Amino acid sequence: MKAAIYTRVSTDEQAQKGNSLTEQNERLRAYCKAMGYDEVDLYEDDGFSAKDMNRPKLKQLLDKVADYDLVVTTKIDRLCRNLLDLLTVIDFLEINNCGYASASESFDTSTPAGRMVLQILGAFAEFERERIRERVRDNMRSLAKNTTKAIGRPCFGFDIVNGEFEINEHEADYVHKMAEWIIHGSGCLKVAKLLNDKGVRTKDGNTFSEGAVRKLMRRETLMGTLVYNRTYTHKGKQLTRPEDEWIIVENHHPAILDSETFQNVQNAITGRKSARKQADNERWLLSGLVVCEHCGSSMTGQHRKKPSGREYFNYICSKYHKKGECFRHYVDRDDLENGIINDILLTDTFNFGKANTTKSDVTPGYDIKSIKDQLNKCSNKLQKQLELYEEGELSKEDFINAKNRIEKERYLLNKQLIEATAESDEVLNSKMKLKVESFKDQLLSKERLVVKNAIRQIVDQIRITDGTSVSIVYMPI
Repeated sequence: MKAAIYTRVSTDEQAQKGNSLTEQNERLRAYCKAMGYDEVDLYEDDGFSAKDMNRPKLKQLLDKVADYDLVVTTKIDRLCRNLLDLLTVIDFLEINNCGYASASESFDTSTPAGRMVLQILGAFAEFERERIRERVRDNMRSLAKNTTKAIGRPCFGFDIVNGEFEINEHEADYVHKMAEWIIHGSGCLKVAKLLNDKGVRTKDGNTFSEGAVRKLMRRETLMGTLVYNRTYTHKGKQLTRPEDEWIIVENHHPAILDSETFQNVQNAITGRKSARKQADNERWLLSGLVVCEHCGSSMTGQHRKKPSGREYFNYICSKYHKKGECFRHYVDRDDLENGIINDILLTDTFNFGKANTTKSDVTPGYDIKSIKDQLNKCSNKLQKQLELYEEGELSKEDFINAKNRIEKERYLLNKQLIEATAESDEVLNSKMKLKVESFKDQLLSKERLVVKNAIRQIVDQIRITDGTSVSIVYMPI
């Protein structure tokens, strides 16, 4: 008869309990010999948790299970700590005429009583796993709140030295370059290509991708801030917790980027997102920024060429242009773009959206705590909708409608929050003036893409009424 020995340890178990692979191996070989199994194969997973089935040697064992008469572990929790996973594995072994035994927990899975014992022990194993996870989570939260200890793996730009984040000067130089490239108009894909061409690799030794660059440059870690408990994993997908559950610690470790540079990077990335496919199209400087005040849809660029050879460049209401709705109104591209640049450079009073809010959007006398509570409720509602969709209780169409409704509600609440926490107009105007001054050379550049990038880091929205009235909403400071 032939048996398969499966052994597993996590790093913590090996260090704290002495539950080593060697110890398990010796014990199980003695067990197999005593039970009359003359052929034994060993499968070891070193440093893997039993929280799921994603373990290389276990997968290899299950692929070859038909070759064995018995699979044996020292305890049930070496195999699984999730009851559903455990029962699924046992069923799979039975289908392949293979038994299962635990060297320290005697039972026979071929009998109802033995299967009941297995389920009870499996339930306790799962309960213990949840307790361990809860203790670890509580310890990590305490560390995040009360110490400067490094939590999690270091991102690109940092190493862990003596248990704390320390700047990796070589990588930090590239973080500064990445920030500079993005602020001056390069997209995350272009930045990734530049890094790969220079032979720069991620912390894992892989080439950079567009997503890897975006994810890195969005991390508050770069400006010395720790954000912990923001995400969690549910059914293999990473989800975001409500903001009131996040643990945010400023000045937790040395910063690579100052807060102003970090915010400029965020504005640049967001600006490119609003421009979408037109982000690198120099024909239209205001892609994604111009909005029809009548219907709320974007105003898209329209190019026409007459038989005479004369060309016309206009921004026109996209709802009218594509669907025949709203009504036909447009504004000349050059007049609008030059007017916007002049307004940015010459104005002393910047509109951050206050003058354009309506009664349906906001009301006076905001309660900041109430607004934040409502924002958290929005996050919770969206999370519940997502879980219902993943569990098949909600159709894709219903989920999208619910998501759009909640996102609209969250957008209006964020506008209220900006109103409620806004600094005085004098302070805001002073800060914006300094920001405009820092982008002055770019705004006056002869390269249209440079100008386009500068505008979208300063302007949040441009509202057009009747093709004649223009209202600029500047990006909040």
